[in-house]
Amino acid sequence: MKKRLIIEGMHCENCVKGLNAVLSEDIEGTEVIEINLEGGYADLDLEENVSDKALKDAVEELGFELKEIKNI
Repeated sequence: MKKRLIIEGMHCENCVKGLNAVLSEDIEGTEVIEINLEGGYADLDLEENVSDKALKDAVEELGFELKEIKNI
């Protein structure tokens, strides 16, 4: 399943790198497709067992705000 995370607070490439590391390494069953700094979103390919709460916690752990999660 694919989801788009709408994220507020990313300002630079280091933000993107940190987010990529947390989403792809810390949450089992998650593959990052794209993180778009200008668009303020991250597209992910997820296994069914990955919860929205796990995604929200990971994003907010870095100090970003997760505004919305959309199925794509």
